[in-house]
Amino acid sequence: MARLRIAQVVGAAGLAGALACSGCAGADIQEGLGSLGGVQSQGGDASATEPATSDDPGTVSTDPSADGSSGDTDDPTDDPTDDPSTDPTADPTDDPTTDPTGCVAGVEVCNGDDDDCDGDVDEDDAAIGLPCDTKMPGGCGAGIQACTDGLLVCNPETPATAETCNGADDDCDGTVDQGNPGGGGGCDTGTPGVCAAGTSQCQSGGLACVQNVGASGEACNGADDDCNGVVDDGNPGGGGGCSTGLAGICAAGTQQCQGGGLACVQNQAAVGEVCGDALDNDCDSAVDNGCGCAHDTCTIGGALTSGCDACVTSICATDPFCCNNSWDSQCVSETSSICGLVCPGSCAHSPCVAGGVLTSGCDGGGCVATVCGTDPFCCATSWDDLCVGQVASLCGLTC
Repeated sequence: MARLRIAQVVGAAGLAGALACSGCAGADIQEGLGSLGGVQSQGGDASATEPATSDDPGTVSTDPSADGSSGDTDDPTDDPTDDPSTDPTADPTDDPTTDPTGCVAGVEVCNGDDDDCDGDVDEDDAAIGLPCDTKMPGGCGAGIQACTDGLLVCNPETPATAETCNGADDDCDGTVDQGNPGGGGGCDTGTPGVCAAGTSQCQSGGLACVQNVGASGEACNGADDDCNGVVDDGNPGGGGGCSTGLAGICAAGTQQCQGGGLACVQNQAAVGEVCGDALDNDCDSAVDNGCGCAHDTCTIGGALTSGCDACVTSICATDPFCCNNSWDSQCVSETSSICGLVCPGSCAHSPCVAGGVLTSGCDGGGCVATVCGTDPFCCATSWDDLCVGQVASLCGLTC
């Protein structure tokens, strides 16, 4: 018969049960009793030599006959096989003091149980801590295996965070750098003109300054539209002729881009009056004002100003063309016919006065040349009355 190991004897009833084992070897009984405090066995007859201590529940008999006549409190009919602690099928190597639960140690796995009987649950599954794929987008894809509630789960190694401009899907929503993270602020592109102003934008994992307006053709607006560093260069929109609204030589102007707008700029500035050029040089709306006669009355030229001398006043009163437009050959002839003056030079006398021969063209190529062209006698022999009469008929002048 195999050795019986008493797993636990509590009280007098348990002790009597152990002693009731008929046919048990004395050594077996002694081993069982040796584990009880205050009880010892001597020899092979398993007779009690010392009663139980005060800690024992009561004094018991060690009479192996268990007949109930010697004060044994145990039921003599007790079947020792009913007591699990005396079950002869128990594992003789099982030690109840170190394995009170009867746990059979195995390999710890993630299942909610303490498989290795160490008091901890699911702590040593071989898969815990191994890399795994969470099947999540972005930076959350790489994971680490963990045991949670008895199940292996793949947790993200890096949890989702707010999106930043770094070329990665930080918030794990499947889109990289969405929402222009970190961007949107104003910035300087470093380019001149209208191209300088920019807005920061997240591009390729980094912030870039993107210009708000691209270069365009230069316009007259006070801005550097073509971004070449020069404002309104090339006189954009200008160059055409215009009227300044001023008098004299100051009236003519050219369109020029100035201060971001087009202006009519006079081509010539006012200067001191130049007598005899028939121009309003000082832009005061009067031609040759303040001058004497710009030229001699016997000389063809610009219009003379009435009042510059008495003869001119007389001529212009009769023939306003001479003071408004030009002093032509007729005005020269009128010096003789109206003023009775003889022009110096070849014209020794007025064509309206008979006298010596006159030289063709002496009056500036006017009437004398016409008369002599028809009647050479007047310039070759004598300027007689017939020649004087031809001044009216050929030249249309009144002597």
